[in-house]
Amino acid sequence: MNVQLGPNQAHLTCYLQDKSAAMPNTDIRPAALIFPGGGYQYCSDREAEPVALAYLAEGFNAFVLRYTTGMDCPLDKSLQDAQAALAYLRNNATELRIDAHKIVAIGFSAGGHLAAALGTESPEKPDAMVLGYAVTLGATWAPMGRPSEPDLGDLISDSTPPAFIFATQGDSLVPVKNSLVFADALADHDIPFALHIFPTGEHGLSLARPCTSNGDQARVNAEVAGWMPMSIRFLQDIWGALGVVSPRPELRAQMGDGKAGLDVPFKRLLKRPGAAEVLQRRLPEVMGILQQNPLLKGASLRQLAGFMPDAYPEELLRSIDEELSKV
Repeated sequence: MNVQLGPNQAHLTCYLQDKSAAMPNTDIRPAALIFPGGGYQYCSDREAEPVALAYLAEGFNAFVLRYTTGMDCPLDKSLQDAQAALAYLRNNATELRIDAHKIVAIGFSAGGHLAAALGTESPEKPDAMVLGYAVTLGATWAPMGRPSEPDLGDLISDSTPPAFIFATQGDSLVPVKNSLVFADALADHDIPFALHIFPTGEHGLSLARPCTSNGDQARVNAEVAGWMPMSIRFLQDIWGALGVVSPRPELRAQMGDGKAGLDVPFKRLLKRPGAAEVLQRRLPEVMGILQQNPLLKGASLRQLAGFMPDAYPEELLRSIDEELSKV
């Protein structure tokens, strides 16, 4: 199914699996929204349908956006297309048989920049990102003849979704620092992420398999090809999978889920009205520790208590957890 959407009439190709009586748990699937790379000059077929079909085989419904491109095209137009595609998926989730709260934006190179922009500067964000050798540093665009753009890491906020990031140290076109700096900014905001830097591999590997190599042996790399199953495991860790795999509790706590409690990192916990008051009243020494050691704000109260179980008995923690659940 093909859809034209947004003010620029971008093309969205939809790959939808039929319902099956033998697989009722797949009636509603997560969605993979894919942005191919191409330096914003074109959309690479190597990073489009092959990637969509790979995610389709893992239980997703998949969508490939061929967004507006061209040397004279402002990047804002491409972002408009991405926003329109995300809105289309959410507004038509029932018809498309997808979970409107399990949409991952997957992008490569310039498409990775677009996915990261959607997850940072866009008001409506995807629920996760998969960023392959993505451009995130504004200065990276200069050698490509484009004006400098903002560093997307500077636009990360607490509402930025979790990210799976992969790149190769051998990438000479988009230096690996793009991924490292972006991951560091995610860590500063306590956003869950996985970062995989492979030692070898040139730019534009896509699936790093023969089917996406364009006949170039250098684009076949068995080690880098592991990014795809790794990304599936990451998404299953934060979302679960089709009713048979549960999310990892520690990741769900790190994401906050709008709740206060012992497993929520202090960075997030202290932003909730009333949580700081509870901790100051019940555990003033913990607040002092956090003030002296800001790096510990990435930990949770349960993790901190694990190092000093005698000082924080389980009964005390349960009592504090009850108070935090009310703020």
